[in-house]
Amino acid sequence: MRLKLPHRMLTLLTLTLVSTAAADVIRVASISPLSGERAVLGTEVRRGAEMAVQARVSEFRERGHVLSFFALDDLSNPTRAGFVAQKLKADPRILGVVGPQSSGVANAFAEAIQGSPVAVVNPTATNDALTSHNWGFFNRLVAPDRAQAVAATDYIVNTLKAQVVYVISDESTYGNGLSKTVISQLKGMNGVRVGGYMGASKDAQFGNVISEINRAKADVVYYAGADVQGALMLKAIRAAGIKAPFVGGDGLYSTAFTDAAGKDGVGVVFTSTFAPPAQLRAASEFVRQYKSKYKSEPNGRALYAYDAMNVLLDAILVNLKRGAPAPTREQVIKAVRAYSSKSCDANCPIITGPVAFNSAGERQSANVYLLRVGASATELLDERKVSAEK
Repeated sequence: MRLKLPHRMLTLLTLTLVSTAAADVIRVASISPLSGERAVLGTEVRRGAEMAVQARVSEFRERGHVLSFFALDDLSNPTRAGFVAQKLKADPRILGVVGPQSSGVANAFAEAIQGSPVAVVNPTATNDALTSHNWGFFNRLVAPDRAQAVAATDYIVNTLKAQVVYVISDESTYGNGLSKTVISQLKGMNGVRVGGYMGASKDAQFGNVISEINRAKADVVYYAGADVQGALMLKAIRAAGIKAPFVGGDGLYSTAFTDAAGKDGVGVVFTSTFAPPAQLRAASEFVRQYKSKYKSEPNGRALYAYDAMNVLLDAILVNLKRGAPAPTREQVIKAVRAYSSKSCDANCPIITGPVAFNSAGERQSANVYLLRVGASATELLDERKVSAEK
C-alpha cells in the first residue's frame, strides 16, 4: 500500500511477506520514482524487484529468516537521494538495494551512502561515470552509455546515411552524459558531422531547438532524455514540418513516450540496454506471471530489476546458513561483486544471461538493442554484445 506522506516526502511501500514471529528479518529494497512523471518507469523497477522477492521467500524461511521487501519513491530527483540514504543507514537489517532507476539519482545516492555502504545492483542506470568512482558496493546489469552511443551512431551513419546530425539533451545527468558520448562517437566517424547541440528541458525552449535544426539543415535528430519530454519535443519538431528521422536512447523505451507521441512516434528508433521481455525466450514465464499479477505487459526495466534482485538475494544466501545470524552488509557487498551466474544450478533465476562483474562493477557481458516504435508494438532491429574490461 502506498502511503501518501505530507510535503512530498518519500513514499514508503512496505511488503512484509511472511510473519516476523520467531524469526530474524532480512530486508531488501528498491529505489525508483513511484510518483510524478517518471512513475511509469519506476513502477516497473519496483514490480520486477518485488516479483523476485516473492518467488524466494521460502528459501529464506527454510534458513530461519523472514525476507521483507520495501520500495522507496525517489521522485526521480537527485535531491531526495540523501533522505533515501538516511533511511537505509538507520536500519542495519537492510542488506541490499535494487536501483535507483535514473543515473542522476544513482550517482547522488551512491555518494550519500558510501560512508555506510550497502550492496547495490542497479538494473537501469547507464551513465558512464557511475562505475568510475571505485565504489566497491555499486554494480549494474546494463551496458553503459558508450555502448548505446556506438550502436546509435552506427545506425545513423551506416543505415540512415546521415551527413548532419543535430543532438539534443533534456539536461538531466542521463541526457547530458549520453548526448556528449554520442557527439564524441560521431566526431570520430567519416562522412558525418554534428550540426549543433542544445540542452532543452522546457517547452519554451522548443522554438530555439527547431530554429537550430533548420539552420543546421540536419538530416537526423538525436535525442538523449526522458520519455514524456522526448515525445513533446518530437511533436513540436514534426509540427514545424521537420521530417528528419528521430533517434534516441533508452529513455524513450516507455509507454509514456509512445502514448504521448501518438502517430508521430511511429518509426522512431532508439537504443536500449534491455530488450522487450517478449523477445527473450527465457523470459516467457516471467512475462506470464507479470501479466497475471499486474494486468499489463512488462517493460524491460521490470525484467532487469527482477534479475538484479535475484543477484542480490543469491549473494545474501551464499552467506546465510540455516539457523545462523544474517550476514553483514560487507559480506553481501563482497558476494555481489564476486557473483557469477555460471555457478547457478538448472533452476537459476537469472533470465537475461550470465552475470559476472568486473572490478569496477560493470557486467562483464551485456547487450545493447536497437528498437523501432511500430504501429502496434516495439520492433527489434538489431542486437549486439558488449564486453566490459575485466
